Amino acid sequence: MALLTSCQASFQSMEDLEEVKDDVDAVKEEIRNFASEITKTSEEIKTSVREEYVSKTDMEIIQQDFQASITQNSSEIRMDFTTITNDIIDKVSVNQTLLEEYIRFKGALIELGKVGNAFTAELSNEELAFKENGLKIAYISNQILVITNAEIRNKLSLGNESRGWFDFIPRTNGNLSIKWRSPSS
Repeated sequence: MALLTSCQASFQSMEDLEEVKDDVDAVKEEIRNFASEITKTSEEIKTSVREEYVSKTDMEIIQQDFQASITQNSSEIRMDFTTITNDIIDKVSVNQTLLEEYIRFKGALIELGKVGNAFTAELSNEELAFKENGLKIAYISNQILVITNAEIRNKLSLGNESRGWFDFIPRTNGNLSIKWRSPSS
């Protein structure tokens, strides 16, 4: 009977050993799961830090800017804003230059010009006018071009495609030629 009890105990220990082995396998699986979660959480933390915090080099630049603009001695703490002020002045200067060239809307009138320049152009419902010092020097209206003074460099043609053209052409000797050009040419 003692042998039977001993064998039963051995079989019982083998069953216990199997249970222990299963428990060890379950613990190993849990450890793998925890390791995976730790790695995932670690990556999330690194990503969060990259997105939300200033890099060391950026922080050093900011720190240098602050050291240059904040000084402290026994009687005062002084903050100098010269760099920022210079940046603002430069930007205002650029914007001022841009504003000196303008397109102005006055009701149904559009005015083009540049501050300090004597010449402007105005477009209305009736005409396109060119002005010098506020005086109209040329305009186009009702199929007519009116110019106070005109210089034609090479050729002036009068006529149309159906009746033909008169071409006024300056010659090299200073004379003026008038040539007829038929509608077909």
